[in-house]
Amino acid sequence: MRVKMKPRYRGGTRLSKREFVDQPWLCGMLTLRPIEGRMQLGLWEARPDDVPPPLGILWRPEVVACALDTISFAGTEQVNGRWCYQVWYCEIGGPPRE
Repeated sequence: MRVKMKPRYRGGTRLSKREFVDQPWLCGMLTLRPIEGRMQLGLWEARPDDVPPPLGILWRPEVVACALDTISFAGTEQVNGRWCYQVWYCEIGGPPRE
């Protein structure tokens, strides 16, 4: 599924409303797959020439909110060797409108 995404936490700390709104959108494709018995939700930039690193990875994701064309996922992500709580706010569709 093609989405644009903004994380709600940075390094396990919730972003302020201003920090959340001011950050750029990450645009890509969401993929959900099992890895070694755990579910992984990844956001990948689609490029035809090679496989880029993911824009983000959530482990053990769960849906926390869903309305119209938005969906939020919660899970854990690894940041500098630490496991941190994360919520992704996603809007379905193409790149952000300028």
